[in-house]
Amino acid sequence: MADASREPIAYGNTDPPLKATVQQPAISAAALRELEVPGFGSARFFTPAGAEARPLLVAAHGAGGAPEWDCDYWRQLTNDRVFVLCLRGTPLGTYPGYFYRDHRALEKELSAAVAAARASEPRILPGFGLYAGFSQGATMGSAMINAHAGEFPYLALVEGFELWNVPRGRGFVQQGGRRILIACGSKECAKVGQASVRWLTKANAEARLEFAPGAGHTPMGAVLSHVRAALPWLLAGDPAWQ
Repeated sequence: MADASREPIAYGNTDPPLKATVQQPAISAAALRELEVPGFGSARFFTPAGAEARPLLVAAHGAGGAPEWDCDYWRQLTNDRVFVLCLRGTPLGTYPGYFYRDHRALEKELSAAVAAARASEPRILPGFGLYAGFSQGATMGSAMINAHAGEFPYLALVEGFELWNVPRGRGFVQQGGRRILIACGSKECAKVGQASVRWLTKANAEARLEFAPGAGHTPMGAVLSHVRAALPWLLAGDPAWQ
């Protein structure tokens, strides 16, 4: 192999020799900003520091929630090491906060926001995403996420109430899904979650229920602790998340 530190000998050419240059990847600082999403309200978008490619986590809040809060929550749980994209939804009107009209509206916003994030940030790794939903974001997310399981093979569903069944579980796996974490603080969620894990297991999907009895309908407190403790299981064996 030629020594790049030496200048080439010019045979019959008096022009100065060209020196080889190596293009270094740009190193980005961590940033949190508003991301315009065509056809929807702006998303909240966190980009981690560094130059290397990282996976994407998309968060969908509950009714009355907001993307600012979700981004704080998931940035804390992922130690600012991955891209975090938080959907806004539709304003509640006279009440503060936002909601998703139905699972189809949530799916359309998810697709538009992910496309906008990828267009603005080439470092996002394809195919290693995590979809995280709380309450409405988890319930409606369960109803539409199978079509996106190849891009989001990991699910973290907190206080959701959509019952999974064998056909839906098989569809998740067939589309590229890997693992599903269901986290609950209310007994109503835990009842649905326990049945969902049973049917998902029959469908050969990896699923796990984390229940914090008495915590209530919240992602905080003991529920947060359970989610944090279960994330290594959810993302086990995936070098993109290590």
